[in-house]
This record gives sequence, C-alpha cells and structure tokens, in this order.
Amino acid sequence: MPTFVYVLLPALSAALLIVAEVRDRKARKSGVRGGGIALLPLRWIPVGVTLFAAVAGSIAGGMVEENLRAVLFVTNVAWAFLFLVALTRFLGRTLRTAEAVALAVPVAVLSFLFMGALG
Repeated sequence: MPTFVYVLLPALSAALLIVAEVRDRKARKSGVRGGGIALLPLRWIPVGVTLFAAVAGSIAGGMVEENLRAVLFVTNVAWAFLFLVALTRFLGRTLRTAEAVALAVPVAVLSFLFMGALG
C-alpha cells in the first residue's frame, strides 16, 4: 500500500481548513454579511458517529494485526475529530446524520488501514 494513504486524512483536513480560512477572510474583507463563522456548529450525533467510527476502525485494525497501541489509537481518534471539524468549517454548517454516517465509512477504513499497516 502506498505510504501517502496513512496521512490522507490529516492532509485532507489541513487542505479543507486552509480553503475555509481563505474563503472566510475574503468574505470578511469584502464585507459580506455573515462572512466567516465564529463558532463551529458541531452537534453530538456527527461527533459521536465520527469518533465511534475511528474507535471501531482502530480496534478492528489493531486486533487483526495484534497491534493495539494506545498512541496509535489516540492518533486515529484525533485525526477523525480534526477531519470532522475541518469539514464542518468548510461547509459552514453542521452535518446531518446521513452525512455523518457517510463520513464515518472512510474514517473507519483509514483507521483500520493505519492500525493494520503499523503492525
């Protein structure tokens, strides 16, 4: 498996955060009303679904390769939460349940691959 797959989630998160910041700065500079969001509209369901997917993928990947390390486990959960925050900021609104479930699939798969690859 190519090595870039393991840093795909944090790299995509960074790209989304950069694009959202540039967009918000341009909106503020041009005086658009409501340009930029002050608070992230995170809700419990998207956060719970995303973090559960990261936990499930990490545990499954760690059990397959007998490599369930706490540092990697926490790293996967942090990356998943960072991606959720980046996507929420990029969209400028909270995710609906269906969108959170759709986001949970790649998060779980990447967590599984990350834990399995480092075994």
